[in-house]
Amino acid sequence: MTNGQQLVLVTGANGFVGSHLTEALLARGYRVRCMVRESSDLRYIEHLPVEWVRADLRGADMAQAERLEHACRGVDMVCHCAALTRAVDEETFLRVNARGTEALARVAMEASPGLQRFLYISSQTAAGYADGPDDYIDESRPPRPLDWYGKSKWAAEQALHAMDGHLPVTILRPTVVFGPRDRDVYTYFDLVNKHLELSLGREERWVSLIYVHDLVDLIILALENEAAVGQTYFGTGWPTTYTEVGRMVARVMDKWTLRVTVPLIALEPIVLVAKVQERLTGKPALLNEQRVLNMRQPFLLCSGEKAQRELGFAPKHELEAALTETAAWYREHGWL
Repeated sequence: MTNGQQLVLVTGANGFVGSHLTEALLARGYRVRCMVRESSDLRYIEHLPVEWVRADLRGADMAQAERLEHACRGVDMVCHCAALTRAVDEETFLRVNARGTEALARVAMEASPGLQRFLYISSQTAAGYADGPDDYIDESRPPRPLDWYGKSKWAAEQALHAMDGHLPVTILRPTVVFGPRDRDVYTYFDLVNKHLELSLGREERWVSLIYVHDLVDLIILALENEAAVGQTYFGTGWPTTYTEVGRMVARVMDKWTLRVTVPLIALEPIVLVAKVQERLTGKPALLNEQRVLNMRQPFLLCSGEKAQRELGFAPKHELEAALTETAAWYREHGWL
């Protein structure tokens, strides 16, 4: 079967990773059906020749169930990118990210009996954090998620693996993803643009990064490789430090920066204010207790050896070149 005959459902197609993946799938000759919410911002994909379905994993009424069935009907593959990244309680994370993912998988199996692949975009946070700068978590390590988001992603993985033998599932766990359209790592670029380099605590902090275009390459490799069925892979490009990332960003933007060290204890009042804000508004704060819990972890490192060995994946972009492309996009679109 050629790509042009295959229909891929992409959930969260309007998002950072989902929009890039949708473009890449179309360029590769696939037909794409985009599942988005009624309130989704479609600025990056509204011009693309895709099918549209409005559905929401958070909905439990009959109308939403019918929309979900319509989204999955007749597809050859599912790329499940949609996820809730902020919530005021753990139950909301579990309802959307875990039970919502399980529901989508079950509907996909029923609506598309010939389903060839259900590819789930999980997160390194489902596995947890490393123990030191030389400790690279691999897929054999028992998961130990720390925050609500990571726990919900791990719960989703467990639900999908419980369907092994019926669901042709592949799980990808990207580490920190950056690139054009991203608003999280963008914070570093914005600070450097203001001549600031913030350091959290006095000890060095390590992180594995992956450029969004490299992650999309990995997703497509996993979709098209039969050996990936039933497997879990980390998606990672380069291990580095936050200090080095800040210096690279300053270099590619040609900016001088003033280094400011923020003591860990300074996060405590931020958490207290966030708790009050969440109680008053019912909405998750930008820097709430869960986000700060992650920020305190010094080693977000993982190994990409399995994806390289089994799928032939290797990043095509050098880190500094990827940061240069990202900065150029931010400037072109008025973010900087």
